[in-house]
Amino acid sequence: MPITGATTLLGLIADPLIHARSPAMANALLERWGRADEYVLAPMRVAAGDLAEFVAALHHLQSFGGAIVSMPHKTAIVQLLDELTPEARLVGAVNVIRRRADCSLVGTILDGEGFVGGLAREGHRVDGAHCLLAGAGGAASAVAFALAKHGANSLCIVNRTQAKADELARRVGAAFPSVRLCTDVASMPRIDLAVNGTSLGMQPRDALPFDEAVIERSALVAECVVAPEMTQLLEIARRRGRAIHTGVPMLEAQLEMLLRFMSVG
Repeated sequence: MPITGATTLLGLIADPLIHARSPAMANALLERWGRADEYVLAPMRVAAGDLAEFVAALHHLQSFGGAIVSMPHKTAIVQLLDELTPEARLVGAVNVIRRRADCSLVGTILDGEGFVGGLAREGHRVDGAHCLLAGAGGAASAVAFALAKHGANSLCIVNRTQAKADELARRVGAAFPSVRLCTDVASMPRIDLAVNGTSLGMQPRDALPFDEAVIERSALVAECVVAPEMTQLLEIARRRGRAIHTGVPMLEAQLEMLLRFMSVG
């Protein structure tokens, strides 16, 4: 449908955006819902240094309805919003915002629920699993809390900065004391699910989030990176006979939730 003066603008706030799948997928979903004459979701490339000024301007853009928030802005945007949901406050990150009638901006985080939902769609269970997670940023934090919420037996968090892994493990443990937490993969007797919650894999020369010995020990290797769909991590895991799970089901599972939060529906 044509864009008119009555169209509500939705966005994807990220940098870079060249391989982003969300705009095409979201607009296709709006078309299926019969809402493409009311809404359009456009890419909004915003550098990290410009985020505060950009978000301030969104308060005044009356045709703006909301936006998906992606790397590298998921944690930085938290302090720029007027309100956070309890989930966003717990995780300390946001991946979708909504502009309300009073011009205020509210944010929540749906990455974790999307990740677990994507696993479920492919027949993979979190309940009782021994999980390894690489990363302690916004998306990884959301995944960590979701794995704990949905019944993971244990969760080991590894990160380039050890202090950040320790802090995330502490926060998850405080919220879900029944989950066994660690930050040393060597202490894990088994790995049912290994998750890359970092941005490693988006570029061809990126290092692996886990070494190959860890991949060999993992029953299922999963990605949060969406583009490319088959990262080097997944290629190696597949060659080694491990089950793999791409980042696309995570995006598909949460896309409807993201649009609903932006008041589409």
